[in-house]
Amino acid sequence: MTKVVVTLDKSQKVKRVFVSGHSNYDVIGKDIVCSSVSVAMYMSANLLSKVTENFKFIEDNKNTEMDLIVEEDNEFINIIMDNLVYTLQSISESYAKFLKIKINE
Repeated sequence: MTKVVVTLDKSQKVKRVFVSGHSNYDVIGKDIVCSSVSVAMYMSANLLSKVTENFKFIEDNKNTEMDLIVEEDNEFINIIMDNLVYTLQSISESYAKFLKIKINE
């Protein structure tokens, strides 16, 4: 199962999205759940790179982890991060046995 941990700051803004594990929906390379999560993370990181340098995107393929951390707060960054969480939640609704999301407040 793929696990997502979303970390919010005191004002309920998304500051970090950490993804770990393989969903086991299918074999690696054919897994639509893992692919969807990866695309959402890459698209968000790429979009953030267009508007700020104050973020970190860390991939650890050996441990099957991705980590997206924002260090700045503005309206556009908040929209990107909120959209990422919304997208992951939408995937989880369709594939609940393969993707679990936890929100830390």
